[in-house]
Amino acid sequence: MSRARANHGFTLIELLVAMTLTVIVFGATLSVLDVFQNDNRYELLRNEVQDNARTSIDRLARELRNVAAPTTLEAGALEQARRYSLTFQTINSTPTSESEFGENRTNAMRVRYCLNDTNPSNEVLWRETQHWTEKTPPELPISTACPDTADWGKTEVLVEHITNRIGGQTRPLFAYGPPGASLPASITSVEETVYTDLTPGRTGSERQLTSTIYLRNQNRTPIASFTATQVGTAVDLNASESVDPNGLALSYKWWDNGTLLKTTAQQYEVTEEPKGVHTFKLEVTNPGGLSASTEKPFEVK
Repeated sequence: MSRARANHGFTLIELLVAMTLTVIVFGATLSVLDVFQNDNRYELLRNEVQDNARTSIDRLARELRNVAAPTTLEAGALEQARRYSLTFQTINSTPTSESEFGENRTNAMRVRYCLNDTNPSNEVLWRETQHWTEKTPPELPISTACPDTADWGKTEVLVEHITNRIGGQTRPLFAYGPPGASLPASITSVEETVYTDLTPGRTGSERQLTSTIYLRNQNRTPIASFTATQVGTAVDLNASESVDPNGLALSYKWWDNGTLLKTTAQQYEVTEEPKGVHTFKLEVTNPGGLSASTEKPFEVK
């Protein structure tokens, strides 16, 4: 009797089971791959936002280090200093030609950094610039719009996905030093703090970048102070207490009862002063053209 030939291969049930397992394994693999790709894409975008923020901070630092005092008649290096807007004049280091700046021999330009919060969950940092060929700069624009395309020649987006004011928060983009400084003339440093978040509401997704820039080219008002000492019938006037915040040399002018004395020295002796009350006045001026004055009564006995 001959044996029946054995049947080789898979049954239908075995094929169905194998196919089901394959689909499950491939599905799980593709799901993991999709999660990985999404996370990788998210990290790339977040790093790009962080890089843009770092680049903008570095750019602001370079421009503030080349800041140009707006005028010798005003103190300070900044023209406008607000929590979400900063304006100053700096030097344009990349002119296309000499004719570009005309009578503006220093090639100064005005720069503004401002934060638009139309969408608090995606604020945008803008940079605006003004150029001129006249000897004096145009008037500082008064509009608080950001961006202000009507008054500024060029506007550009620097950073998106900023969240300084998300959820009604009031975290400033710019803070100024020393503590308590509110007027541009008294500001000696600028601290920029940028909060970025691609997915607001996601735990741990917000990032913070902070940098402090110290102003070194600002024109600061000197401090006038003097002492008066009687020596016999003469009065010794001494202005050694007068100082310039930047350590620059000062020039001096003296008055006695409204009469300008013929001296520009720091210390001067007024001889043969008659008895009675005299009003002495001192004015000091720094090389930047800023002046300060003080006066005091002094009784000659």
